[in-house]
Parts: sequence; C-alpha cells; structure tokens
Amino acid sequence: MAATPEILSKLNIGSGMNNSEIIAALVNAEKAPALDRIERNEEQAQNKISAYSILKSEIKGFRESVRTIKDSNAASHVGSSSNTTVATFTTSGTTGSDEIDSSLVVNTLASTHTLATGAYSSNGSLVGAGSLVIDFGTWSTTSSANDTFTANSNSSITINTTSSTTLTQLRDAINNATDNAEATILYNGTGYVLVMKGKSGASNELRITPGGGSSSDLTNNFSYTTSTKNLTQTADGVDAAFTVDGISMTRTSNTIADLFIGYELNLLTTNSSAIKISSSQNLSTIENLLKDFIDSYNVIYAGISAMSMQSNTGEEAGPLSGDSLARRIQRELRNYTSQSIKGYEDGPYTLSLLGVQTNRDGTLGINTNTLKNTFEKNPKVVDAIFKNQLTTDSADLSVKALGANTKPGSFSITKSGGNFLIDGSAMSQSGTEYTSSSGDSSGLILNITDSSLTAANVYYGKSLMTLVDESLTSFLAFDGDIQNRLSSLSDNLRDLADQKVVLDERMAKLEQRFAMQYASMETAVAGLKDTGDYLTQMLKSKD
Repeated sequence: MAATPEILSKLNIGSGMNNSEIIAALVNAEKAPALDRIERNEEQAQNKISAYSILKSEIKGFRESVRTIKDSNAASHVGSSSNTTVATFTTSGTTGSDEIDSSLVVNTLASTHTLATGAYSSNGSLVGAGSLVIDFGTWSTTSSANDTFTANSNSSITINTTSSTTLTQLRDAINNATDNAEATILYNGTGYVLVMKGKSGASNELRITPGGGSSSDLTNNFSYTTSTKNLTQTADGVDAAFTVDGISMTRTSNTIADLFIGYELNLLTTNSSAIKISSSQNLSTIENLLKDFIDSYNVIYAGISAMSMQSNTGEEAGPLSGDSLARRIQRELRNYTSQSIKGYEDGPYTLSLLGVQTNRDGTLGINTNTLKNTFEKNPKVVDAIFKNQLTTDSADLSVKALGANTKPGSFSITKSGGNFLIDGSAMSQSGTEYTSSSGDSSGLILNITDSSLTAANVYYGKSLMTLVDESLTSFLAFDGDIQNRLSSLSDNLRDLADQKVVLDERMAKLEQRFAMQYASMETAVAGLKDTGDYLTQMLKSKD
C-alpha cells in the first residue's frame, strides 16, 4: 500500500514527498519509547537474575563454611589422656568450665556374657521346633550348678521356631526381637556355631529356657538355666572396675559418658600405675573457627552490599538496589550476631559475648580480649555457638524423644503430689515415661527412673551454627525466597518478550494505516493536479 503514493510522486503527479521515510519516522516515534521501556526492564531483570545467581552461590559457600565449623564439634575445653593405650579421654558434649586433672587406674574391663552352641554342619541346619525364652540379668556364679539368676528390668523375649527353622533363621529372629542381645554365626574350622551375647556388664547376662513342648533338638542344644546348661559359656559378663582420684567405681561398659559432664572416658586395658586424664582450654581453636565464620560472613555481606548499593553515592546503582528480598537477607545476616540462643544453662547467649562485633560498614570483626574474658568467666557461651545440646542435670532423668513442636529452651522439672510438672504444667505418664503436651516443651518425652525426684532441669539448645545453617538453607530451598524470586524474574523476561511481539504487531498495523492514509492523500493530490492542469488549459484557450 505504501508504494502507490511513492510511484505517483515519482511520476510527478503526487505530492512529491518521500512518504516511506515519513511513515517510518512516525512509526518509530510511536515505537521507540515503548521499546526503550521494555528493553530497559529486560536489562534490569537480566541483571537481577545474574545478581541473585551470584548471591545464591555465595550463600551456598557461606553455608558450607558454617557446616564445616559445626561438624568440628568444637568445645570450650578438650580432654586428653597421658596414656592412650590404657584409656582415652575426649570431649563428647558441652564441657562446662571444670578444669579436670585426675588420676585413673583401670582394674577390670567390662566384658559381655557370651554363650555358644555346638557345631552344626551348615548354617542351614535345622534347630528344632518349639520356643526359647531369653531373660536378661545376673548369674550369681559361673559354675554349672548351684547358682541363681536375678532378672533385670529388661523385658524377656520369646523366640518361636518350627521344624523348618534353620540356624540362620534363629539368628535373625533373635536379632530382630531385641536390642539387648546379639546373635552371630561363625565357622570354627569344623562346623558352624551360633554365638549369643548380651550387653556388656554383670547385670546383662543371658538365661535361655526352652518352652514346654519344645523338641529334644531345641531343648538339648539351647538350654542355659540353673539346672541345665547345654550352651557353652565362653565369656562371663563383668563390669568395668576403676578408680578416679582414689574413688572406686564400676560401670557396665568400657565407654563411660557420665563420669565428667561433656567428656567420654574409653577404657582400653588394665593398668597398675595411675595415668592422668585432664582437660584444657580450647581457646586457639575457637578463635580460629570464629575467624573462619567472620571471613565467610564478610564475603557474602560485602557482596550483597555492593549489589544493593544506591545510586546516591555518585556511582551506578547495584542490580539489587531497592530490592526488598535483598534487604531482608542482609537484615537477617546482621541479626546473627545478636540472635538469642536458648536452651543452655545460665543462658540465653549471643555471639557478641565472644567478642564478635559489627563494624561501621556492616562487616564483622573480633575483640580477642572479650573472647579471652568470656573463656575465663563463662565458657558455656562457646557451646551455645558451636554445639547442639540435649541434656539434663540429673542422672535419674533422661530425654527419650523430642516432639515435632518442641522448641529450644531450658525446662524446669518439679514434682507436685504424684505428678511431675514441666515449667509448671503436668505431664502425662506411661510407666516411667512422661510426655509434655503444652508450651515450648510440647511433645517432649522424658524418662524418669526415680519417682522420688523432686527437681531437675532439661536443656535443649540449637547452636548458633545450626540456626545459621537453617536460615541459609531456607533461602536456598527449592521453593525458597531466592528461587521464587528467580522464577518470578524469568517469568517477567518471558512477559517482556511477549510485549515486544505485541508491540511489533501493533506497529505493523500502524504502518499499514499510515500507508493507506498517505496513499489516499497522494490520490487526492493527484486529482487536484489534474483539475489544476485542466483549468490552466481552459484559461490558455480563452486567451
């Protein structure tokens, strides 16, 4: 349509104007502002996508650093042994401020009561039909007769067999029925032997009684009672016996976690000469871990600050300038130093107590004098920063399980009449188990072995490193804020591409309309020229 007026003009019968250029200029004047807006929005969206991709990578790097620090199992004090062939003494939990310097003599190692069958031709050999009742407790002697058995509080189990039950199936049935006994099959060079063990210690020995009506094969091969011992005892159940600073004590296991709070003593062999177990401050390790945290924090904080920079500094604004999510992430980063950490004795605590402070530019630094003073006065702060905690201050009280809604905190256990209360609210009872159904402790299940207990405390704490890890993970989640923002920006880019297509289509229609209008104008101009020429000829003829 646009070519017609051009032809009329070139034949000197139209207006003589370059209509194509005029139409193109008019269309471009209409299109340019809209296209510039779309392309400007595209550039901003692309820059934000790049910025959030970088930020996501930096958050991942920060999280990896935090997890490495958390996995270091750092504590304010570390344990050591002067002779690690006799015993090791290591940090296992929150260590408190006790300075340990003790002597240790190991008199007897704990052992496990072990019973063995005679040799079978294969592990598929049949054991006979019937039942075996396995009890746990203490044998009075190791003789084959004239001894007695006293059961402990662990429930007995019954293993039923049939005429087709094999040695392997009996082993599996025992292992599946209880955690208080373990069965294995070994080849002794001539046949296959079923070996059964209780837990270590003198009070965890086994009594095995075939049920009435059991086959002779089962009865003759698996009895271990006061009157009949067809099984062979290969090891007696013995408690570990040792002295610490001249105080004699026993434990059912060689791994002892309740001697000093926060430390684990592992007995390896007996000794006649005392060795030394001790603890020492772990200041240099903690200081280095704090510096690692600060360095990783400062990288991500400086990065997000640069990307969020406003243009009023005279420099170009960052791609995330004014972005609400970027501001929220930065605000949450700043909160790490002042976040209240609950569930630790004498707490709550904050990172700033270890000398970590915020500089004027928002990055972190460390005051080593404050760190050293805290170590001297209250090293428990260290545990709140680096180590999760789930413990009690009474040997008669233990935590069996946390509930889905249990929140970190320190909980007071008291007794009122026949009821145990947690923070003043009664708990429901089932045997020795007590369950909280309200407040921050909701869902917490406690095991109270001494009904005369009057007061105790439960401490459930998530360390700062755990809280930071959870915070960063929420930002990085598949359906988290950053991923949602990236998806939104990608959708925006697709919308802008669609807007370009719509704009091109609208401009094409506008160009077509202008071409038709100018063609009509050229036709009218050509008609006027024809009329003018006719009138001119008429006037000339009259002359």
